[in-house]
Amino acid sequence: MTFARRVVVLGSTGSIGTQTLDVIDRLRAIGIEFDIVGLSAGHDSVTFRSQIDRIQPRFIAVATEDDAAKLQADYPLLEAVWGSEGLLRLARLDDVDLMVNAVVGSVGLEPTLAALELDKSVALANKESLAIGGELIQDVLQKGSGRLLSIDSEHHALYRCLGDRPIGEVARLILTASGGPFLRTSETDLSQVTPEQALKHPTWSMGKRITIDCATMVNKAFEVIGAQRLFGIDFEHIDVVIHPDSWVHSLIEFVDGSMLAELGPRDMRIAIQGILCHPQRISTDLARLPIERGLRIDFEPFLQSKYPAFGTVLRAAKLGGSALAAINAADEILISRFLNRAISFPNIAAGLRRILDRWSQAIQPDEPKVNLKTLVTADAWSRDEARQLVF
Repeated sequence: MTFARRVVVLGSTGSIGTQTLDVIDRLRAIGIEFDIVGLSAGHDSVTFRSQIDRIQPRFIAVATEDDAAKLQADYPLLEAVWGSEGLLRLARLDDVDLMVNAVVGSVGLEPTLAALELDKSVALANKESLAIGGELIQDVLQKGSGRLLSIDSEHHALYRCLGDRPIGEVARLILTASGGPFLRTSETDLSQVTPEQALKHPTWSMGKRITIDCATMVNKAFEVIGAQRLFGIDFEHIDVVIHPDSWVHSLIEFVDGSMLAELGPRDMRIAIQGILCHPQRISTDLARLPIERGLRIDFEPFLQSKYPAFGTVLRAAKLGGSALAAINAADEILISRFLNRAISFPNIAAGLRRILDRWSQAIQPDEPKVNLKTLVTADAWSRDEARQLVF
């Protein structure tokens, strides 16, 4: 089986980006062709340069003009661009049909919209853009023929379990959560946890922000919002359960009471390959689940009271407008403050709640219909507010 695909990878040096390139290398080795036209990274680095040397893309993008100039001087045969306009340049390349968006944060929204507006396929690992700009993304999808697929183990499992069945046969979508590093930590002890402890996820290896978001369950809230956007199902029909071992990635309960679940190794390369080769399944050389030796699968109730940030994020989603843009921006700042030991771990959730309360008083009453400008304005406002919060 062979087919060709022209690809851009945004955020190529991050966890999802590097795994995407690994998957493409393996697929190429078995005769499935991908032409990686462009790469982007936050900055010039040894890792990024090694990717450029190995892949030899025609376009690269970095955050700053200085880094772009240095890379352009050292790689004269490619085109180096920079900043948010650089990401848009890669998203709009004529000879690209698939964009993998693995950047972190709200910066991922504009290139997602730009690629979809040109009827490209977007493999989205940037959960923030789907959460904060879901309404804009849906408008673009309805007007054109672009395709959006989520690089997320839970969403990918839902795709696989649903198959071609109509969403009307679904009683509820059930996302699993490991519970993060503090599943067994008491509320009184949470104020003493360190950044190092918060960055030790029990089952997955990820970047810093998403790892902290898993500890607060902000990430799970974004996944719930993503599932609502992707599958067009009400929040009331999306549940979360704690599954500490992370073998079961998601479940679907159908209206007749039966359930389908996807089980698999804790390896994002399965979801990445599934999206890159959608709708085909291609063999992998990854480890299999050792069910013949026995495999224990436990589920526990998801207690929202233990994860207050989860409820705040979902409240923002239901308020609409730029509320999620404000929450996402505040989350980035509060996580940075926690990692720099300026605030305690529970202050992340407390700060998000306070920002949303302020947004509903200061921004919501007079806010126009949501568009990129209102989202950018709310993002900037929220960052300033979050930096100034005193606990």
